[in-house]
Amino acid sequence: MKITIEELTESRIAYFRSVGAYGGEQNRGLMESFKHWAQLNGVLSQAVILGIPQDNPEVTPKEECRYDVCVVVDQDFTVEQPAQVGNLPGGKYAVFLLDHSKEAISQFWDSIFYEIKKNNLSIRQQPIIERYSLPMIDKHLCELLVPIQ
Repeated sequence: MKITIEELTESRIAYFRSVGAYGGEQNRGLMESFKHWAQLNGVLSQAVILGIPQDNPEVTPKEECRYDVCVVVDQDFTVEQPAQVGNLPGGKYAVFLLDHSKEAISQFWDSIFYEIKKNNLSIRQQPIIERYSLPMIDKHLCELLVPIQ
């Protein structure tokens, strides 16, 4: 896998959250609802959408796992409900470009710890971030950002 390293700055975000098992129709529905909200609020066209699983499903019961879909917004942007306001922590990330398919994402999860170790990196205790831009979505691609030290 090809890895690039990127530094993110701490950012203000507007987000929707779902609680329950990751994947499947619930996450797709959340993403569609969020994109509709983002379009109505004028932030979809230039947006990079982030998906952030907040919990480790090996530790947290699947019905309690939190998943956020968000977009970075300016400090003076008024976040209209039902969106919530939060902060995206900054820091260094290993970025992996993947096909946005069940198989590619499954392969990523099967090999991520090997790839991190092979590249002499170490993971920070922050959530892994899914990143989607409209041009990438059109090409059926996504990026996964792994927090590193």
